[in-house]
Amino acid sequence: MRGKDLSAAQTIFCFIALAPCIWYFFCDGIEVVARENTRAIDRNAAFHTVAQYEIAKRSGLAKVACAQAGAASTSFLRAKDEKDYRTWKNTEESDCKIAGIEIASS
Repeated sequence: MRGKDLSAAQTIFCFIALAPCIWYFFCDGIEVVARENTRAIDRNAAFHTVAQYEIAKRSGLAKVACAQAGAASTSFLRAKDEKDYRTWKNTEESDCKIAGIEIASS
């Protein structure tokens, strides 16, 4: 009798241990993880673009700052971050106006 109880316990343990693997590979777990990683990469890229903008802004070249602000707004758009996209779109419009560059309004 004890052998059957142990076998049932082993079966339950194996199922519990394998459930995350089954979810990961067969129930969209891998897609969920991939989407989360993609979002993190997009956000990271957007913040790198902001750092590039800050360097360009310190250089004093208005056209370069305008271009980098546009790149930053595009990066946040790609990252689906509407709040930061709006902020950077406004920065782009402001910097491009200073540089004497007309951009299309959104």
